[in-house]
Amino acid sequence: MTEMTKILVIDDQIGMRKSLSILLKKEGFHADTAENGEQAIDYLKKSSYDLVITDMKMSPGTGLDILYYVRERHPQTDVIIMTGYGTVDSAVLAMKMGAFDYIPKPFNNEEILHRVRKSMNHLEIVKDMPSFQKRTGAENNKIPILGISAAIKEIVAVVQKISKTDISVLITGETGTGKSLIAKTIHSLSRRANKPFISINCASVPENLLESELFGHERGAFTGALLERKGLFEAAEGGSILLDEIGSMPLSMQAKLLDVLQEQEIRRIGSNKSKAIDVRVIAATNSDLNRAIDTGAFRSDLYYRIKVGHIHMPPLREHTEDIPFLAKHFLESAMGKLDKTDMRFSPEALDFLQNYKFPGNVRELANAISGAVTVSEGNIISDQDLALTLTSSLFEMQKYPEDDTQPGSLEEWEKEIIIESIKKNAGNLTKVCSELKIGRTTLWRKMKKYNLQ
Repeated sequence: MTEMTKILVIDDQIGMRKSLSILLKKEGFHADTAENGEQAIDYLKKSSYDLVITDMKMSPGTGLDILYYVRERHPQTDVIIMTGYGTVDSAVLAMKMGAFDYIPKPFNNEEILHRVRKSMNHLEIVKDMPSFQKRTGAENNKIPILGISAAIKEIVAVVQKISKTDISVLITGETGTGKSLIAKTIHSLSRRANKPFISINCASVPENLLESELFGHERGAFTGALLERKGLFEAAEGGSILLDEIGSMPLSMQAKLLDVLQEQEIRRIGSNKSKAIDVRVIAATNSDLNRAIDTGAFRSDLYYRIKVGHIHMPPLREHTEDIPFLAKHFLESAMGKLDKTDMRFSPEALDFLQNYKFPGNVRELANAISGAVTVSEGNIISDQDLALTLTSSLFEMQKYPEDDTQPGSLEEWEKEIIIESIKKNAGNLTKVCSELKIGRTTLWRKMKKYNLQ
């Protein structure tokens, strides 16, 4: 952080005030000190701070008094509560009231600096939200909030440029990275925004029906064709069509699609007449099309036809700095849908999210937070709430059973993993939790579920 970062330290012990002030200044922060809540409020009336670090028990003015004041007058300021013996319950209450974090006394320098750095990261995200939205969402808020990382900002810039053209676009990336969202955004920012946006998953349509789905058919064109049918290309006239999972399209259909892109016309099955179309094609895939070309599974001429514009969506593990930003966005969305209010993440929950690999990417993050909001019993979402919704995260080092098609197979696998760990660690549940990367409450719930003593 820069020297402009301002921190206010409040403690009635002069030794604690001085040592924290020296430590923070050594790290490049501006640090003021106050000996009680009353003096601190005088400081807060005259100036604003990025972070307040306050002891819980003081007089006059407790840590909770400071927290109340900061929440009302300086809502963008984080508060870290320092707690002594016997005041942990009050610290938990402070977290529910909106404190960013708390730290039990005594603590070492690295422990408090770790919490300060987390606060600074959090504040950077909060401060960047309005400017990011202004930079990328000025066009009628049509660009979704995707993140604040350099990678995502670059993607947003490319989307803005591509949207102004009519070129075909290929969007690549792992499952759950937001390829469909990007396709819809490109359409919504284009001159075609008021025309249809049609999407089809090429992998979900049987090969013998895909041509009819895309190009339509005449009455009697084949058995069961009792009526003529307009295909999706015709339905998307003037707009855009998303060919999702195009890598799974059969070679025979690839040839026909290539003709459509080259000639800008389609022919229904059973018809001898072609019809001109004006449709923008956007394709998406989680496959390696270059490898598919090498193996003969995908046509190189079609590849270069659809890849006039190219956007690659990186996996979430490659831009983890976006996780807190996205988590807050998904939390607000989930609270609205589930009619809940005033929920926030514990610092441990944010650490959990930052350290999890998210094989399902942004989609998995959104689902996990929605699930955590559902299971959470209070206003604070804990790491255990998240772990309950991310079964794969509980056993990161383990592998799922290859055959998970049988009812209960996943639960049986989970049960066996827990039993093996308990045996391996001779019943030491602390070691079991550490090995499986789960909280003790989560382990107890699992043991109760599977009737394990």
